[in-house]
Amino acid sequence: MRKHRGPAPEDGLFHDPERLRRLREAVKDLSWLLRRGYASKAAAELVGNRYQLTGRERLALSHASWDRSDRAGRLRPQELRGEQVCVDGFNLLITLETALGGGVLIRGTDGRIRDLAAVHGNYALRAETEAAIRLALKGLRELGVKRSRWYFDRPVSNSGRLAVLVESTARELGVEAEAEAVDGVDGRLKRCEGVVLSADAAILDSEGVRWFDLAEYLIERKIPGAWIVDLGDER
Repeated sequence: MRKHRGPAPEDGLFHDPERLRRLREAVKDLSWLLRRGYASKAAAELVGNRYQLTGRERLALSHASWDRSDRAGRLRPQELRGEQVCVDGFNLLITLETALGGGVLIRGTDGRIRDLAAVHGNYALRAETEAAIRLALKGLRELGVKRSRWYFDRPVSNSGRLAVLVESTARELGVEAEAEAVDGVDGRLKRCEGVVLSADAAILDSEGVRWFDLAEYLIERKIPGAWIVDLGDER
C-alpha cells in the first residue's frame, strides 16, 4: 500500500503563532539580503542561525525567500488556450500530491506555492500520485492547452515509470500529452518554445521564459482544503 504525501512529524510547528511570526521575520531578512546580492547559501545560513531555526524551518525559509516578488513572462489562465506547454514534471506532481495528501505548502514572497518535500534523487509513487496526474491533465484540458510535454529528471528513481503513467492517463482522458525521463530538465524547460509550467524560481527568472504556475491554479480552485502557510507577508 502506498504511503500518503502528508505532513511530516515536525510540521506541527507551522501551527505555532510565535514560530510563524519568527519565521516570517526571517523570510523578510533573507529576502532583503538576496535583493542586495548576497550569496543565497551563506545568507540563508546566517539568517537561520540568527533566528535559531530548525531544519524544517530552514527549508521553508529557502523556499519562501527571493530577491524580488515580480515575475516577467507570467501568463494569465486564458492565455494558455491553444498553447503548447512544457511541464516540470516532479515540480508539478509533488506539489499536487502534497496538497491532496494534506501536507504543508509554503507561499513565498513571489506569491508561488511550493512544497517542502525533499526528493534528492529518490521518488516513490504515493497514494495521491494518480489523482495528481489526473487533476493536472484535466486542468490542461480545461485551460484549452493544445499539447503538453512532460519532463522528469532521469536520475531520479521512478522517473520513467511516472512518464509512462502520465501518457497512459492522458490517452484515457483524451488529452494530448507526451512524457519522458531526460537529463538536464532545467535546460530543456528554459529552451521551451511554448509555455513553461513550473514554480521553480531558477527557471522563472530565465530571460524570455513564458510561464504559468499550474499547481497554484489547481490548488486554489480544486483543492480548497489544502494547507497553505503564507510566509510572503511583504508582498
